[in-house]
Amino acid sequence: MTKRCIVVTLVVAFISCVPRVQTKVELPADLSPAAGFTPVPSVVDVPLEMKTSYLEQLLNAQINGLLFQCDTLSVAGMKPVKLKVWKSDSIKLDLDSNQISYRVPLKIWLQFQFTVNALGFSHTEYQEVEAAIALKFRSRFTVANDWKVTTVSQSDGYEWISEPVVRMRFISVPVTPIADVLLSTQQDALGSAIDSAVNGMLDLKKMLVPLWKRIQSPILITDSPDSLWLRLSPVSVSMTQLRGKSGTMRGAVGIRSVAETFLGGQPASSPSDSLPAFTVANSIDTSFVLNLYTEISYTSATQMLSGALKGRNFTAGDKEVIVQDINLYGMRGYAVVSMEFTGSFSGKVYVIGRVNYDAQSSTVSIEDLEFDISTRNALHSAAGWLLHGIILDKVKPFLRFPVRERLLETQLMVQKMLSHKEISPNVFVTGAIDSLSIGGVTLTDAAIRTVVLAKGSLCISTRE
Repeated sequence: MTKRCIVVTLVVAFISCVPRVQTKVELPADLSPAAGFTPVPSVVDVPLEMKTSYLEQLLNAQINGLLFQCDTLSVAGMKPVKLKVWKSDSIKLDLDSNQISYRVPLKIWLQFQFTVNALGFSHTEYQEVEAAIALKFRSRFTVANDWKVTTVSQSDGYEWISEPVVRMRFISVPVTPIADVLLSTQQDALGSAIDSAVNGMLDLKKMLVPLWKRIQSPILITDSPDSLWLRLSPVSVSMTQLRGKSGTMRGAVGIRSVAETFLGGQPASSPSDSLPAFTVANSIDTSFVLNLYTEISYTSATQMLSGALKGRNFTAGDKEVIVQDINLYGMRGYAVVSMEFTGSFSGKVYVIGRVNYDAQSSTVSIEDLEFDISTRNALHSAAGWLLHGIILDKVKPFLRFPVRERLLETQLMVQKMLSHKEISPNVFVTGAIDSLSIGGVTLTDAAIRTVVLAKGSLCISTRE
C-alpha cells in the first residue's frame, strides 16, 4: 500500500489574529479500497443414521392384514381356485451396502372346487388348504439429488414355513404351482407396497428441513457475561449415498457454510426455507473453520486513547500543541483518528491509516499514518510544518490495542460451545478446535474486528 493511500486532513484555526479554518475529513476519489476480509467457508457434518429395527417397525405398521384376495385363479389345471393372503408375522430386513433384503412371512388360504360325476349324478365339492410361506425380496436403494429415495424390489425366492395341509379328501395339493401362483400374483404387488413404504419412510427432505431451518437461525451459545452467537450461512450441500451394515443405515450430509461467532446482540440472518439439491460425494470433509470475531468498539478504543493522550503536549521548536480531545472511527475500511488541538494551532487533525494485527504481541495497531497534501500545505503555510512529523511519531505508539485476553475468552467460550451443546430439543452441536490462526483484521461500522480462524471439526446431530 502506498503512502498516497494514507490520508490526514487538518482542521487548522489560528488563535488571536489568525482566522479559524475548519476542514472535514475526505478520502481521495482514487484511494485504493482498504483490504477487507472474506469469511472462510467450511463444511458442517450432519450424520444420518437409521436402525434396521426402526425401519422394520415402520414397514410392518404400513403392510399388515389381508394383502391379496382372488376368486378366479387357476392352479395346476384346477379352476376356479380362491386365494387369500395375509401377513402372518413381522417383516424382517437385512442391510448390505446399498441393498435391503426383505423376508415377508405370509399365511395363505386356498379353496379348490371340483365336481364328481357318477351314475348320471353331478356333485360339486370344495376343499380348503392352509399353508405358511415366506416370500423374499431384494431391493437396491439410491438417493437422487432432489432428496428422493428410490428402491426397486425384485423377487429373491421363497421358503415354505409350513407346507399345505388339506382339510378334506379327494385332492393332492400341488405345492410348487401354489408357490408359483403366489410369486406371480404377489411379487409385483408386495414389491410395490414395500417400495412405496420404504420410500415414504426414507423421506430425507422431510427429515432434514427442520434441521436446515434451525441451523440458519443464529444460535445463542452463552448469554453471560456477554452474549455469544453462532451464525451458519449455508452455501451448498453435498451428501454421500446411504449404506447399510450391522443393522444400521448410514450416510452423511455436508453443509458448506460460513460459520461465524458474534459477541453482543443477535446477528442478522437471511434464512432460506428451501433445502437445495445436493451434489453426490464419496465422503464428507469433516475439517471445519470457524470464523471467530473479537471486537473492540470504537467507543472503547476512544476511551483508551483519551486516557493515554488527552492533555498531552507535543512540541517542535517554539511550537506547541495540546491534545484536547480524541476520537476513533472507521471510514471505507480505514481507521480515522481525529484529534482536537489547542496551542500554536487550534483545530482538528484527522489521521487516517490501515489496521494491522501483530501476532507476536497479539495487538491491533493503526499503521502507515500520513497527512494529505492539502493539510501539509496548510501546516507549511502556517509554519506548522515543524509539528508534522512530531504529531505522527508521538501518536503512533498509542494506536495499539491488545486483544490477547479477548481471543482467549472467545476460544474458551467456543470450546465450551462445542462440547455437545443442545441447541434445540434433541439437536446437538459437537466439535473440537485443533488450531487457531489470525485471518485478518478489519473495520465495521461500530468496531475494530479481529478475525480468528479456529480449525477443527463441527458436527450437528439429531441424536443424543
